[in-house]
Amino acid sequence: MVSKSLTTALLLQGAAAWPQMADMAARNNELEARIAPLAPFPEWPGKPNHALYNKFDAASQLVSVSGEHEWRAPGPGDIRGPCAGLNAAANHGYLPRNGIATAETINTGLREAFNLALDATLVLQTATMFFDGDPVSGRWSIGYHSDQTQSLGAIGNLLGNETGICGYGHLKTEGDASITRGDWLAPEDNSNCKSYPKFAQELLDLAKARTGGNITPQVLAEHQYNRKLHSIATNPNYFSPAYAGVAFTFGAHMFAFQLLANHSAEDPRGILTPEVFESMFGYTRDANGDLVYTYGYERIPDNWYKRGDDDMWDTADIAISTAQQCASYPTNCQVGGNTGKVNSFSGVDLGDITGGFINSVEDLSDPAKMGCFISQAIQADVPSFLDHVFEGSLLSQATALIPTTLVPALVSLGECPNLPQGKSVFAYGEGYPGAQFPSEGNRNPY
Repeated sequence: MVSKSLTTALLLQGAAAWPQMADMAARNNELEARIAPLAPFPEWPGKPNHALYNKFDAASQLVSVSGEHEWRAPGPGDIRGPCAGLNAAANHGYLPRNGIATAETINTGLREAFNLALDATLVLQTATMFFDGDPVSGRWSIGYHSDQTQSLGAIGNLLGNETGICGYGHLKTEGDASITRGDWLAPEDNSNCKSYPKFAQELLDLAKARTGGNITPQVLAEHQYNRKLHSIATNPNYFSPAYAGVAFTFGAHMFAFQLLANHSAEDPRGILTPEVFESMFGYTRDANGDLVYTYGYERIPDNWYKRGDDDMWDTADIAISTAQQCASYPTNCQVGGNTGKVNSFSGVDLGDITGGFINSVEDLSDPAKMGCFISQAIQADVPSFLDHVFEGSLLSQATALIPTTLVPALVSLGECPNLPQGKSVFAYGEGYPGAQFPSEGNRNPY
């Protein structure tokens, strides 16, 4: 659990001098007027022990990519989606190759492949199961909608029914301003399932400017800031809800390093080279050296070593690093969105949606409050999302699992006594075009 006493030290621990902001390339001209961060983002975010970690055990950290874990391209009917790590794990058989996840396969597979701690997988997979899948069967799709997740078989094909994490799963788990995916309601580049080479190249260019090439947590934090400003400047429907927008989108940026970096005796804390990033994100290079994305082809490289067993990324790290983001880039932590025009961002009153628990972005720089903020947002949203997906006896079964399955899984986010109920995105998103959850059109845009 997150301790309040860690707040000040954790926000600034391990931070190197923050480089001066540089002009972006021509395609990023809209970012030139950005505001510098208020505090340096740590070189090694999360708990302080990660910055000091210096052990490496090749035997336990080597991830198998042969035999039962050989890479196989997804076949007909196999589902892939917006998360590079989930796609790579499915392509290597650490998750079901058909792309239909369960609690058991997620909890086991993500540890075997990436050493994500069990408490973190419990929070993430349980919330995703309630948001995007079927809490009764325990199944959810790592991509777009699938009838294979349903408890009662093909009980209906209503748009939005058990959405999966992309397509109509938008703003539940997946959100705008992704690392490389599009904003689903943007005028263009609007698949939230597939990866866009231009966004990946922006990250690689930023890494080259900041570090000479390698992608670091600091580079990823800055890239998240750039992506949010890009969405505000280009997508009239941009919207950032409390969970998917503030917590999960940034959490995915941190996962790109914390789970996908390669480890060695020389780099026991991990290093994410452009080559490893491109393999993990499904990219190759054409004859001109340009990035080419092949949908669902994410791959764990040969001779790739995961985090140490005593250095896992856990729920406390998620809350702490997200709070560190808010200290460095407070604009990343605003809830709200554009109001139908680009550059029309209007924020939501945090005190109103949290019942006074959080009253400003500054409050979110406290890791303990951040953990409870995430827990509150998930619990506020789940009943509303279930009500828009299920009906009748199936709805009753699903909602009955909230206190017995969902709430216990969120305990590792922190002790949150007397936490107000909070408002769901359906309440505070009213009036924002990007928070209206469309229910017609192509269900699986990729």
